[in-house]
Amino acid sequence: MSDSGIFPADDWTVARGTGHNGPILTRYRSGMPSSADRALFSNLIIIRWQYADTGAGSLPDDETLDAMTEFEDAVLDAADYEKHWGSGVAVVTGDGAREWRFYTPDTAEFMANFNRVLAGKQALPLEFQAFDDPEWIALTELQTAPQDGNDEDI
Repeated sequence: MSDSGIFPADDWTVARGTGHNGPILTRYRSGMPSSADRALFSNLIIIRWQYADTGAGSLPDDETLDAMTEFEDAVLDAADYEKHWGSGVAVVTGDGAREWRFYTPDTAEFMANFNRVLAGKQALPLEFQAFDDPEWIALTELQTAPQDGNDEDI
């Protein structure tokens, strides 16, 4: 594994678009890990932070955005550095919520390490969902979605 976890490089694509209720910002991994790593990391965890009413079409205010960035930096950096418990693949923001998508070999181990990384920090308004996604559809749907020409690699 590389310094970017199970991904060969730390390359991300940023896409901007408009959904039914306003702007949507999406950041996702540009590449794919090896087929062996995808088979091992076959469980999808979606973490959702609802920051405004659904349908409001808003993006987070500065204070919320700062808190989200601090959370994201802590969790993504730890997952990439430690490599064994999770890999962040996408961040989707719009319509009053931000969603982080992670793949993990074990959902219980993911949650244990997630809680360890955030221990002692302020409680956050997060919701969690877990799915079996051996085909990595939650990432490939973003990578193959039609784009409006406003993408950029970072």
